Amino acid sequence: MAKRRFRVEGGIYGGELVIGKVSNEFVTKVVSQDESELIDTVLSFDDWHQEIDENAEHEDPEQIPSPVENYYMWECDDIEHLNGPYADGGFTVYEVPADGEDDYDYDNEVWQGEAICMYSREGGYFTKEQPKEMEDNVPVLAFMSSEKGTFGIWFIDTDEDFDPYKLGVGIVETNLAEMVDRVYYNKVELDTDYDYNDTTGKCYHADVGWLNTKWHDSFNKYDELDEEYLAGFDENASWEREQNEE
Repeated sequence: MAKRRFRVEGGIYGGELVIGKVSNEFVTKVVSQDESELIDTVLSFDDWHQEIDENAEHEDPEQIPSPVENYYMWECDDIEHLNGPYADGGFTVYEVPADGEDDYDYDNEVWQGEAICMYSREGGYFTKEQPKEMEDNVPVLAFMSSEKGTFGIWFIDTDEDFDPYKLGVGIVETNLAEMVDRVYYNKVELDTDYDYNDTTGKCYHADVGWLNTKWHDSFNKYDELDEEYLAGFDENASWEREQNEE
């Protein structure tokens, strides 16, 4: 059994974000709306929100086609479905009992700071200008619930002290936010524990446009990192260590 156990937490701000393909008619109809108007329009097609907010003033769904048939916001996610902290929120590390008796102990904070970037992928950058050629371009809707709290945690089991220069992060970039995609320690991916996920919704964000599928880097593409990424991480870690030791 490892002699030391550490809990890694991301920043307290983040959220749930989905990006999905929708009808071209929907995007062309709403692309000129500002974000507040777009959010109202999206919610007007969501039965759950209509039930809990019957007095809300929404766009008339009869005037705007539904994004997709039987639209439900969190299931319109065939391009991306993300749930985590913002990438710029940093990390906090606590040492907890090695036997797992109290994984959520807060008494021993050992480090706080930024992880070293392992990779950054384009998960959902798209344009509001309709392409002249639609080949490889798809109309998309991005919707996000911005939240505050804890977005899952990661555990490190080791025989050594925690080394901040071994903590790595994969980042996903979208029109609405840059978010933590994966967390690594010593170049090994850590499992995300969502049992500790506890957040409060703050607001919504939304955007529409056309995404070039050739520019989309899928999550699965980074399941196994090649030597270029691993060597880049080592180089960045060495540089960070040298800068902080000067």
